[in-house]
Amino acid sequence: MDQTTFYWTIAATIFGGIQLFFQKVVAQEKRDSAFNGLMMYGVSGIAVFIYLFAYYGIPSEWRIIVGFALAGGALHGIGNYIRIEALKYIDSVLYFPINKVLGPLIVVIGGIFILGDSLTPQQYIGIGTSFIVPMLLISSTEHHRQNNLRQGMKFVVISTIFTSASILFTKQATSYEQAVLFVFVIAQIAGSASSLAILMKQRGFKFSGGLALDRRDMYLGLIAAVLGIFSTYTLITALSTGLVSLVYVIHAHYILIPIVLSVWWYKDHINLRKILAIVVSFLAIGLLYSA
Repeated sequence: MDQTTFYWTIAATIFGGIQLFFQKVVAQEKRDSAFNGLMMYGVSGIAVFIYLFAYYGIPSEWRIIVGFALAGGALHGIGNYIRIEALKYIDSVLYFPINKVLGPLIVVIGGIFILGDSLTPQQYIGIGTSFIVPMLLISSTEHHRQNNLRQGMKFVVISTIFTSASILFTKQATSYEQAVLFVFVIAQIAGSASSLAILMKQRGFKFSGGLALDRRDMYLGLIAAVLGIFSTYTLITALSTGLVSLVYVIHAHYILIPIVLSVWWYKDHINLRKILAIVVSFLAIGLLYSA
């Protein structure tokens, strides 16, 4: 992995971790997850749309890019909604480890067999070491902390499949010239559409009477939008310059960020496993970068 791709990936990992922490806040406060997703995709998409057409043009192969980006954005929008719903049933300390073993595994397999990623033995070792990180975060003592383990696990698997598939589509879209900002806009439009569809299904067309929103919902929605701009742009840029297998495996280490922030914000417990996971995480990222 070259240095530029690595820096973009690390930036995406940090922003992605902070973004997921605020998704946990939305879930913990029982806020409307579809509305939060609509704010995240819609506001960030509009902002980048204005910037794109003010300073850049439309890529020549825009039709193909639109197809892949729409598919990726729609899948991510649905997966994002299901993820927040899952966090209402199971704790993030259980959700994220499972999600970040299954998700990168799907992307690595897709990257190798569909997109033709070629990996070195050291990179395979780094990927295997990365899988140890989330496994260290799972403990049998977490069972009593879950509201509905069975329902939560079902949502974990479904959301992971959707978001992993979205990464593969997005990677394919970024393989074309000058596609990063265009992919960003199209993906956010698709994410907005899927979030809006979920919101309409939940509430019908009478938004003013059906949505019990307050300033806190708007505040969390705007935070999601700002973080969405940075996390999505940095990830798409990293995907445009590097192998999807390596980028996404490193990006998956963001699970440590909401866990650490939860210890500070929600006074979640800290133990030796979590400390060891941080150490192993640095080792795995080092193996993937230096290969």
